[in-house]
Amino acid sequence: MCNFIQREYSCGHYRFIASKWCETYTVTHKRCPAEISYFEYASDLLCGDCKAKTLPPVPWEFMIKRHDKTRTSISL
Repeated sequence: MCNFIQREYSCGHYRFIASKWCETYTVTHKRCPAEISYFEYASDLLCGDCKAKTLPPVPWEFMIKRHDKTRTSISL
């Protein structure tokens, strides 16, 4: 059986992180039932989904020239 760590984040979400893959998984890449071998609470971390929502906007965003799909004028 594969060993997993259950990590709970301060936002309330939790993730299962593989700490050791079993021999069967290394050969077949088919997951067996998870066996939680360790639990940890990350009180100072947000999960990846919540962290992306709380990031401030990039300060140099105004300097990036993006393709404007609404303008299709052709100069002759």
